[in-house]
Amino acid sequence: MELDPAWLLLLPVVFTLGWAAARYDRGQQRREGWHASDEVLDAMSALLANDSQGATELLLSAARSDPESIQLHRAVGNLYRRRGLIDRAIEVHEAAMRHPNAAVHDRLNLMADLGRDYQAAGLFDRAEAVLRELLTHAADEPLADQARQLLLNIAQTQRDWWQAIDWANALRLHGGSVDGQTLAQMLGHFYCEIAALAIERSDTSAALSALSEAEQFFAPGPSRRIALLRAELAGNVSNSDQALRPAVCQHCGFRTRQSLWQCPGCRCWDSFELLQ
Repeated sequence: MELDPAWLLLLPVVFTLGWAAARYDRGQQRREGWHASDEVLDAMSALLANDSQGATELLLSAARSDPESIQLHRAVGNLYRRRGLIDRAIEVHEAAMRHPNAAVHDRLNLMADLGRDYQAAGLFDRAEAVLRELLTHAADEPLADQARQLLLNIAQTQRDWWQAIDWANALRLHGGSVDGQTLAQMLGHFYCEIAALAIERSDTSAALSALSEAEQFFAPGPSRRIALLRAELAGNVSNSDQALRPAVCQHCGFRTRQSLWQCPGCRCWDSFELLQ
């Protein structure tokens, strides 16, 4: 039986629910504690039955039964976001941030959650602000890398290629990575994007400078693109992007009739399968 890729997005929530259930079983002996534990276990069952709405309602009920549980509030907010209910996700996570007894580590994880919420809502300034704040406090390197990855995603979404280069280099410096992509591949494309913009405004010097930077990063996609951009500068190709053909993204299945180097759906580079 083939696993639905969407379930990969829910795995962190399932693990969180498992943790929360174990916490109740170990630490809650009162009747209401056991009731909350049952709700958490029912929420896990709902998730396994592909009922995210039912899981969210059960988790929200459990969170109300135990307002001290930041983990439950995080799980509720993250499920809201995955269901596309971004405003509710923000409301839940912001309320949890205001909890007076939230531990430092919980607050830092909530900052990462809010960064994802704000990004999903298109509130890029707020997302960047909370993620930058997270970086100033996060001693946990994996959590700091999450913030850098999210900031890199925001820079790409806004097509701020110089900022994207800065965040990609920060990830390299700290030994971080990006799922499904190499940082060299991404950096090569970022410089190609800068070169392409320079060509559009007829700034040959800036284009050649950016292509020279791109050549430092060895990856098949950028290398091919560099050759096409240099051919365009030499007048041998009218538009380098026309060398690509309409395709389907091998990573997320996004379909387009345009010739693109980056998928608009999942932001992966070089992921389009060329049609024969």
